[in-house]
Amino acid sequence: MKSAGTKDYHENDVAIPNTSGKGIKLGSYSEATPLFGWRDITSEINVRGVGATDPTWSQIGSGPFFAYDFAVNDVCWMSFHIPHDIVPNSTINLHAHWLSDGTETNSVKWEFIYAYAKGFDQAAFDMAAGTTVTAEEAASGTAFQHMVTETTSQTISGLDEPDGIVYTRIRRITNGATDNTDSIFLLTSDIHYQSTNIATRQKSPNFYAD
Repeated sequence: MKSAGTKDYHENDVAIPNTSGKGIKLGSYSEATPLFGWRDITSEINVRGVGATDPTWSQIGSGPFFAYDFAVNDVCWMSFHIPHDIVPNSTINLHAHWLSDGTETNSVKWEFIYAYAKGFDQAAFDMAAGTTVTAEEAASGTAFQHMVTETTSQTISGLDEPDGIVYTRIRRITNGATDNTDSIFLLTSDIHYQSTNIATRQKSPNFYAD
């Protein structure tokens, strides 16, 4: 029992170890191995504004909405900042949010080339080649259906702390057969990552130090 005049500053707090990889996992009481949950890293589409491989800023249908219409080989760039709640050394999945304006069901294929580097003068980007991964999905056959096409899980060396950048070139590429001839609008791309659901104790390396 507290003595008179004293105050327990932790009485309404939850203390969680600030060790790397510790955090809040999700699962039922009967589940033997609860898991870290998933969150998204989002970014804005960047285009050059000139050139044959720029997507066209176009109207979607006949309404008030516009987006980038990607023909085969059109490209954009996106920069994904690694948040402080990432589970160190966990895998990520890149994915594209897109829609078509017609009823074709031929598949749409996306290519992601990414380069990663830690922040705070710890690493350099591989700007010579990067890592290439693709993801393909058949259109639904319903105009304006929201499609989410995701890559396989990617293991990125050195992705063991926040404040790095995954710099990514996204390109629509041929599916190798009959490409979808409807207008294909890319609304955004983002990264699925596993989250500890807590911040880091420090704002720079070592992020997990006392």
